[in-house]
Amino acid sequence: MQKEREDSLVGMKVLVVEDNELNLEIVTEVLRERGLFVTTAENGQIAVELFENSRQGTFDVILMDMHMPVMGGVEATKRIRAMAHADAQTIPILALTANDFEEDIRQTREAGMNDHLTKPFDMEKIFGALAAHAKRI
Repeated sequence: MQKEREDSLVGMKVLVVEDNELNLEIVTEVLRERGLFVTTAENGQIAVELFENSRQGTFDVILMDMHMPVMGGVEATKRIRAMAHADAQTIPILALTANDFEEDIRQTREAGMNDHLTKPFDMEKIFGALAAHAKRI
């Protein structure tokens, strides 16, 4: 079943937003090895700009770090959700954070995020969340 799930993700277009270079490299490499297309952003401001300037369907999902310089994940998600972009209301945005307290989960939900994934990364959980939130492949 796991192999079938991963095969169903091949071709998915993911925007990974992460300021930690090592975390970004690990996630990007694993996703690409499994056949996903990855675009990266080092902070929320860059992610907002990439999304705003993209065409409909450019990204299938966003993996959003919560704590970054320039603009964090909550603010970036709020800005994306407020856009007139055709995908702004429907694109799944999944929080990536070391914080797993009820308050953190509430903040991500209120910002418009669809899921809350904790660090250190558990790639099986990430693949499971991607499969659960896949909308257009």
